Formats: sequence, structure tokens, C-alpha cells
Amino acid sequence: MIIAFTKDWDDVSTSTTHLLRGMARDVPVLWIESIGTRTPQLGSGRDLARVFRRLRNAWLGPRRMENRLWVLAPLLVPRAEGPQALAWNRRVLARAARRWAAGVGGCAVEYWCFVPNAADLLPAGAGRGGAAAPARPFVVYCCVDDWGRFENLDGAWLEEKERALLECADVVFAASRVLERKCRAVAGERVHYLPHGVDHARFAVALDSSTAIPPELAALPRPIAGFYGNLSPWVDFGLLESLAGRLPGWSFALIGPVYTDVSRLSALPNVRLLGRRAYEALPALCKSFDVGMIPYDMRHPRMPSVNPVKTLELLAAGVPVAAARIPELERGFGGDVALCDGVDEWRAALERQAGRRDRAAISARVKEQDWSARVRTMREIVEKKKLGN
Repeated sequence: MIIAFTKDWDDVSTSTTHLLRGMARDVPVLWIESIGTRTPQLGSGRDLARVFRRLRNAWLGPRRMENRLWVLAPLLVPRAEGPQALAWNRRVLARAARRWAAGVGGCAVEYWCFVPNAADLLPAGAGRGGAAAPARPFVVYCCVDDWGRFENLDGAWLEEKERALLECADVVFAASRVLERKCRAVAGERVHYLPHGVDHARFAVALDSSTAIPPELAALPRPIAGFYGNLSPWVDFGLLESLAGRLPGWSFALIGPVYTDVSRLSALPNVRLLGRRAYEALPALCKSFDVGMIPYDMRHPRMPSVNPVKTLELLAAGVPVAAARIPELERGFGGDVALCDGVDEWRAALERQAGRRDRAAISARVKEQDWSARVRTMREIVEKKKLGN
């Protein structure tokens, strides 16, 4: 069975979501909702709403979501540091995990960590056991971000926790080559490069004639350049303003929750901010795009390490992509992903990609990168390590 430390269940779908859902088809998975990577701000309406939601969910106990996947929101001290807070967190989690394990038929536990401060919640003696110490819980760290580079988190604290996790993990998976190099500096050969996958069947429905484009997008002037994801400080809003000005006949559709000031961008006549949409709605939204954008600001210190999950999703939907020059996107996408520097390159790439008419071929080229294949690879690596190989 798997106990996984990760984000909130109802958050935006990420690699974590797909990997744990895939594993839960075969083994019981207890999804531990966010254990707090920062201290909540009580003056923030968003943080207060999350606190109340956490209290409600904690009262409910483990909730079965699908297949063999349960979600638990334990009442833990966020960003715990002192010995008493750390001891409380371990005790609360251990008690809840024991009860859940007894209910699903307990067996050997694997701890899968998707956030660095999960290191504080691992039981004593966990990790680095493998075949030499089979009684010790097995620890996997999935490094999907450069946690020290988030401006809204305590980077130094998370770097310290990540180092502790890298030192104890039996297996480490890194989602980009940049993250792989960083992790190898501590964990050496225990690190495995495993880029993100895609739910190909879900996104390929964008190619079906029966898939309807949402009315608010169907009404926009074409071509449509689309982006979906968090509208956070690492998005290059200055670039988007310039592109909207240089391509006045285009529509720029931006889909996702807003976490920074976008007032200048939203004031432009050919820009539409459409808010957050359900994951299930994304294929139909992608169908409306003539070209997909990944306009990250490469001056942001986090951006060189990212591997945007949306890249493969857009391609599976048959949508050609224009993107910032992200190192991870230099691998194997050919002309389906045009990498850009500066407004002139971006404009040329958007115009070139929007003229493509080979959507089915674009989708077919990423079909083998399905999440199910990633899950199989992970399980093979973990099982091999458990056998001492």
C-alpha cells in the first residue's frame, strides 16, 4: 500500500494526480492532503477558506474517491518546526494511517513524497532500507519542482527538508533534467529521470467532430492563442501584452485562477481571462485553440527547472505549441513545440503554428507517452530496488 504526501485533492490536476490515480488501480493509496509548505495568512480570504475546508475534511476522516484511492486531511500544524509540533504531527498521522491500513487490509507500506517537508512525517527508520532491511518502510521522493524558488514559500526551509528527504529516500524520480542534476548532487544513482506523461485518450477527444467548443470561445475572433494554468508571477504578462498589441486581430484566451495583478492585460480588447475550468473541460477548450502558448518568464528563477504538464496535453489534443525556451522542452518535440525568445520570435511562431493543419499527426506523435506507461516504469524501478538490484 502507498501513503502519499501531496497537495489538496481538489486542487488543479498535476502529475501527482495522474500518478496516484494510476497506482490506485492496483494497490490501496492514501492521499494525504497538503501538509503545509507555509504558514497560513489569517488575513487572506483564500487561506481562511482553505482552513475551514481542512477542518471539515478532517472531521470526515479518510474519504474513498475512486478505485482504491482514499483522501485524508489530517489536522496537522502547518510548517511545523518545534519538537512538540513535529511530534504532534507524526502522532496524528500515524494514528490515522494505522486505522486506514487496518480497514483496507494492511501490508507493507511505501511512502511516496511529493513535497519536501514530508521528511518530517516519515516514521523513524524509514528509507534507505531496500532488501537489506525489509522491515523498514520504503520511501520514494518525486521531485516535480524546485521548491526553494517559489516566492510565496520559505525557500531555505524547504531546501533543508528536501535535502533530508533526498538523503533518506530509497528511490528519487525527477521530472526534468535540471531537477535530476540537482537531486543527483545528494542522492547519486538513486535518482531516475522520468518526465511527465499525458492522459492521451482524454485529450485526443479534441479531435472528435462531436466535441463541442464552449460558446464563450466559439464566439471569439480567430486565430485564438490559448493558455491554461495558474496565472502566477512566473507568467510573462509583459510579453502577452506586447503580443496582443502586435496581433490585434487575434484573440488571446487565458484560462486559470489568478494569483497576481493582471489588470493591464485584462483591459486589452483582444484578451479574455476566463477563470479556472474543470480538468474534464480542458479537451474542449484545447479544441478551440489555433495555437497553445506556454509564455513563462525565463527570468523567474524557478522556470529553468520546470516540465509543464500542459505541453503533452496540448499536443495530445492536436494543438501545436509556442513556448518560452524552457530547457525541458528542447527534447524530442521537433516543430510541434516552437521555442521562442523575444516578441518577434513569439509572433512568428504563433503565426506559423496557427497555420498548421496536421492535428491528428501531432496527437499521434505523443500517444506512447501516456501516464499508464509512466506508472509502469515507476513500479518496475521501485520493485527492482526492493529486490536489492
